[in-house]
Amino acid sequence: MKVYKFREHSKAMNFSAVFNNDEHPIHSDFDGSPKQNIWTPIKLETLFKRTYKDFPYYIIGQPVVSKRVKELMEPFTCNEVEFLPLIHDDFEFFMVNVTNVLDCVDWQRSDFRTFDDGSWAGFNKLVFDFHKVPEDTYMFKINQGATTRVYVTEAFKDLIERNKLKGLDFSQVYDSDFTEAKELEQKRNYESALADIERSKGQEFYYEEAGERVGQGKAVASGKWKMQLSTKGNFLLGELLLDLTYQWIRPMYIPPILLDYLWHEVDKDTI
Repeated sequence: MKVYKFREHSKAMNFSAVFNNDEHPIHSDFDGSPKQNIWTPIKLETLFKRTYKDFPYYIIGQPVVSKRVKELMEPFTCNEVEFLPLIHDDFEFFMVNVTNVLDCVDWQRSDFRTFDDGSWAGFNKLVFDFHKVPEDTYMFKINQGATTRVYVTEAFKDLIERNKLKGLDFSQVYDSDFTEAKELEQKRNYESALADIERSKGQEFYYEEAGERVGQGKAVASGKWKMQLSTKGNFLLGELLLDLTYQWIRPMYIPPILLDYLWHEVDKDTI
């Protein structure tokens, strides 16, 4: 089984509420409790049109879907979610209130933070106990972070892709086949890759010169970090992930800690 975080694509439309009524249930915690009996439609306005309209991004973070997605999902998720109507000038949208909350965290393999009183504060690494996720599950939450996180299964992903719907990013995956032994092997491979980067480095230089070389079309690295220009000439900062791929972003600013690192030239990626 595979589980994915419900995450809108970067090209999805963006919305916000037109009015700010603090008493409306849209401002309450979406912790898995039902809201249909207290819900009244709220008007939305478009912030950014963009490409994908079936899974628009709403600024408070709760899932929103188009009418055709709702009609597709309803037969499969009727016991897991509520569809709460929204108002928009051009489209018919629904907020998805996930009421299916599962106790399915593998606390032995997960890495989490706690407050001073010992209560849960967040996950550094989340691992699911897939034996506690029923096979017919499509959407769910967990008790920890239920107000902000929604997860979907491979069955949900297959349903969306089989109907050629776009607008979700399924890149963040939790896989039941990723055993503890495979996790240890992945960490060893990651540490080996970092060691190879260190062994193969040539002349080192500080960030200012690193930036100049990037501007000249070169790629530079320091440990898990890498900088280069894209094929369109955009400055990119990459972080080497555990799967040995780089996660690239166009940073608004450079993390100050990187300014003190020593850099060296490496091969460019095609991005």
